[in-house]
Amino acid sequence: MIWLFTLISLPTFAQLDLTPIQKLYQELPDQEVIRSTEKPASKVRRGFDHPQRTVSLDDIIKSGTQIGAIRSGAILRRIETNESLKVTKPIYLNYFRLQDEFGFKYLQNKDGTIVWKVSNDFITPMKDDISLFEAPLSYSPAPDIPKTYYDKGLSLPPEFSFYAGLTKGDFMKDLFEDKSGGSGFSNQYGFHLFTNWKLPIKVGGVGHWEKTTYNLSNGGRVNYSSFSVGPQVKTRDFLLGPFPFRLQLQFRVGPFASASAETSFGSGSFKFNSTDLLASLESPIKNDWGEFVLGVYFQSQWLDLKDQEVLVNLNSSNETNKSFGLSLSQVFE
Repeated sequence: MIWLFTLISLPTFAQLDLTPIQKLYQELPDQEVIRSTEKPASKVRRGFDHPQRTVSLDDIIKSGTQIGAIRSGAILRRIETNESLKVTKPIYLNYFRLQDEFGFKYLQNKDGTIVWKVSNDFITPMKDDISLFEAPLSYSPAPDIPKTYYDKGLSLPPEFSFYAGLTKGDFMKDLFEDKSGGSGFSNQYGFHLFTNWKLPIKVGGVGHWEKTTYNLSNGGRVNYSSFSVGPQVKTRDFLLGPFPFRLQLQFRVGPFASASAETSFGSGSFKFNSTDLLASLESPIKNDWGEFVLGVYFQSQWLDLKDQEVLVNLNSSNETNKSFGLSLSQVFE
C-alpha cells in the first residue's frame, strides 16, 4: 500500500477523489505475510528422459538381425562388465534391429553369441547398399601369364673351388720309362665365373692352379704344376630323389705347365703345353653366402713337350694323365 500513498502525495494525484479506494481498503480483512525459511529443491535439468519400459534381451533377439557398418572411433561396450573397446577401423557385422531402453544396439558375433553393444549413433545400416548388388552372370579369372627372365643383367657370380684326388700318370710312366709307377696325388684350386640366367645351360670361364706329385717305382718322384684357363658349361639343377644335382664340364689349356723330376739317376725338368678336360657331378646346398657345392670329378690331361733339347722317346699314342676325386666349392651370389 506504500506505493498508493506515495501516488496520493504527488501533485498530479492530489486533486483526485480517492475516498472510494480508502473505503474499500478499510473493509478488507487483516492479512499476514508468512515467509518460509526453507530453500526450494533445485530441479535437475536433463537433456532427455529415458523410456520407462525396460527392453528384455529376448525381445531384442526376436527382432532379428541385419547387416550394418560401425565406423572408426566407435566405442563398443561389453554387455556383462560394461568394459569399453574403441574401434580403430570400420567393421561390418550383424546387429539386432531392436535397441534397448538406453539406445544401444546389440551385436552378433560370427559364432552367434551376443557379447558387445554399441550406441545406435555409430551404426550405419547396409540394407539399402546390399539390395543394389547384382551377382555377375559369368566369371572367368584372369589368365596366369608366366614371366621368364633369360637375362638378369648378365650377372657373373664368382665361385671358389678345391679339388683333391688320386692320379694315374700314364704319360709320366711313358716319359720316364717306368712300367709300374706313375700314381700320385693331385690338388687343384679354381676360380670360376658363370652366367646366372634361366637357360638350361650356363656358360662361364675357369682358372685352375694344379699341383700333382707322381711317385716312380725306382723311388723317384715327379712334381708337376700348371696354371690353366678355359671355358666351362653347367646344366641347370635337376632332382635325383630329394637332392638337386647338376653337371659341369671344363676345357682348359695351360701353356706354362712344368715338371721337375727327382730320380736315382739324377734330376731334370720339363716344360709342357697342357690340355685338360674335367667333368664333375655337383650337388648345391643353399647357405648365407649363396651355395655350397659338393661334387665328384674326373679329369683327363694331355701333355705336349716343348723347348726340349734332349731327345726323348715317347709312345706314339701319346698317353694321358688321369685323376678323380672330390670337389668342394662356394658360390657367392
